[in-house]
Amino acid sequence: MSAPPGKRKGCFQCSKRRIVCDNTEPSCIKCQKKGIECSGSGRIRFSNGVARRGKLKGCTIPVADLSPESALETQAQAAAAAAHPRNIRWKADQSADARRKNAKRRAKRDEGVTETRATPCANNSPTHDDPISPYPLDGNHFVEGDLWDRLTDTSPQPQSSLSEVDLTDEAVEEAVDLARVPVPVVHGAIQPWIAPLSPQARMLMSHFADQVAPVMVVLDNVSNGYRDVLLPLACEDELLRTAVGVVASQHLALYNPSFQSAADEGRAVIISRLRRDSLQASPDRVFNLSTWATLIVLLVGETITGSSEYTHLLQTLMCLIQNVGQIAPSAAHDFLNQQSHMFEFLGQPMLGEAHGVQALRLPLDHYLDWTYYDLPSDSEHNKLLHISRIAFIKASQIYLGRVTSNQDQWALLEELKQLVSQIDPEQMGSHALVWVCFIAAADSTDPEHRRFFVDRMNRVFTKTKFHNISAGIQSLPAIWSQQASGRWTQNLAKLAPTLIM
Repeated sequence: MSAPPGKRKGCFQCSKRRIVCDNTEPSCIKCQKKGIECSGSGRIRFSNGVARRGKLKGCTIPVADLSPESALETQAQAAAAAAHPRNIRWKADQSADARRKNAKRRAKRDEGVTETRATPCANNSPTHDDPISPYPLDGNHFVEGDLWDRLTDTSPQPQSSLSEVDLTDEAVEEAVDLARVPVPVVHGAIQPWIAPLSPQARMLMSHFADQVAPVMVVLDNVSNGYRDVLLPLACEDELLRTAVGVVASQHLALYNPSFQSAADEGRAVIISRLRRDSLQASPDRVFNLSTWATLIVLLVGETITGSSEYTHLLQTLMCLIQNVGQIAPSAAHDFLNQQSHMFEFLGQPMLGEAHGVQALRLPLDHYLDWTYYDLPSDSEHNKLLHISRIAFIKASQIYLGRVTSNQDQWALLEELKQLVSQIDPEQMGSHALVWVCFIAAADSTDPEHRRFFVDRMNRVFTKTKFHNISAGIQSLPAIWSQQASGRWTQNLAKLAPTLIM
């Protein structure tokens, strides 16, 4: 059937041959006479290939084959391609023309001409000069503001769009280097996802690892659970992560007071959260690794600030220890158990005579497990650890001797002085003897003994700057003034209201 003239433009073949098509359907007569395939009227043509010219000329459109055999073959081809990645073009392999273009682009960039990078609006990057502390939101979360939000926020940072990125040769080469680093894969297990930490949160955790953690163990170069156990837990636990940020800020406040306000209010928020959970939450929300580790970290903060409020945290920790049997054994459990023994052993004598006697009359191996390390028998650190344990035992004997009598203990103090003298003040691990030196100094009547033990405490304070040491030194004159009238162990909680260790 032919159409009226002027209604249709004819087939594509007639148009290409520049002749008038008779518009016969489905194939015009002229194409039939010529023996060619007619596309029909309307000049709409379909091609079996992807394109008629260019790089894709002659390529066919792939058709999905849903057969199992083809699926297996496709997977095998993909695995082979992954095993043999495509060659990477390095900067030296670029053509001369490409190198000239890159050189011009770098020259323009150096002159301040940015062709592809968008200029951010000033309102998109607000700055804050004054720290604003966190505020409680509900029983499970915190609202963190301004400086504190920048210090502890763990939300993913906004990524720049492709139009805002200047893809220089150096950036490409850096990306290639990163791509070549092998990524370990554990087959058969799905690894837990950890939310990315903000730069400020990483800064606080790094400061905690570098400046706080080494002071809390005897030998930092052997193992340090504060760094190797607690920080990985903090990456996954909001409460512990906030506690680490608070303690790191407390230490930074020793050098920059602007951190103090946020640290104090952050500490108050954590304690409020722990108290609320203890009154309202189920036992599994209270007696767990998160609460246990958080209490340990907060007690570390008390040694930094020299606060007298450590007693509440220490008593809460001792209560929790009595109910940790339901927590599954693990490396974190073992480390927290050792650190709890350390705080019990060193902290209870500061709470009063009854607490001190209860702690120090137990077999000391029960409390001194934090001084043991898995080291070879010929290790150079074994002598230090052995001397330290004997020093703690003798200091305990001095404390118990003062509780039971008013006799002078000069001979025992002299033995302890000679023992501590075997450890160089600059030697690793010497900082662990602060409690030993304080107990000995408090009981000393000989000026030489007092001078020696106080000097050792001052040397440690010079290195660590932990204020509990300076608070202990400042309390000694008041303790010495009462030696003639009674036992200093009776009033130690009032005369030295800080966690000295």
